[in-house]
Amino acid sequence: MVFSKILIVSYDDKTIETVDRICEILSKNNIQYLIKDDREGAKNFAPDLVLVVGGDGSMLSAAKEFTDNDIHFLGINLGKVGFMADLESDNLESKLVRVLNGENRIEEKEILNCSYNDKEYSAFNELVLHTEKSYKLLEFEVAVDNVFVYRKRADGLIISTSNGSTAYSLSAGGPILYPELNAFVITSLNPLSLSARPLIVSSNSEIRVTLSKQESQLKSLLIFDGNQEVSIQNDNNKFVVKKSEKKFRLVHPQDHDFFNVCRNKLSWSLSRDET
Repeated sequence: MVFSKILIVSYDDKTIETVDRICEILSKNNIQYLIKDDREGAKNFAPDLVLVVGGDGSMLSAAKEFTDNDIHFLGINLGKVGFMADLESDNLESKLVRVLNGENRIEEKEILNCSYNDKEYSAFNELVLHTEKSYKLLEFEVAVDNVFVYRKRADGLIISTSNGSTAYSLSAGGPILYPELNAFVITSLNPLSLSARPLIVSSNSEIRVTLSKQESQLKSLLIFDGNQEVSIQNDNNKFVVKKSEKKFRLVHPQDHDFFNVCRNKLSWSLSRDET
């Protein structure tokens, strides 16, 4: 797919030098672009791609801000891991224009939709149920498609997309899902059970979570992608998670290899001499 109108987005002043380089490259190749903060120019500018400069956190922020516009996203990694940002600042001149001119692959990622207290919330990586005091256990029940799964006591619960399976869920012992799998991962945080294991369910499933016991003075939270918090009310202790109708369209270079990304980002298959 060819992209001709680019919106450049960054959330950190440290990216200024890279943004300037991107503008220079796009100008040389007669590709239309606009920097997000140019409000005057934005009036008549309808981008077909959002170019995010930063790490995965920046990509999540941009996705939340612009996904309603049904456009595509391409990331330039300036962070530490960057599973969603394929291009590096040192290869922009050789790769960026080629990707924009059609040498790319489009990956449609699923989005979580959470219904709570008559409101809808979205997450591109994960939803986390947690207390504001990490040393306090929660007790909750999980049901999938109206079938009871389990009741557990744990520090919390993570429900992640395949995209989020390489994020917080992975740190909590969850599996890595291949991007093309349409599934969600349900992972308990430090459960009070030696037999507790992460659970993979179809993304077509409806996941219902109920807090079984909640101390009146203990504040519990729903946290979406680590940047949006919603308090659980004592008189409303249930929420429902299912697949959103929207898609997050991520652009990769044509030679993108998920397993190569895992090897590089997670230090797979390295000998001691290579570390």
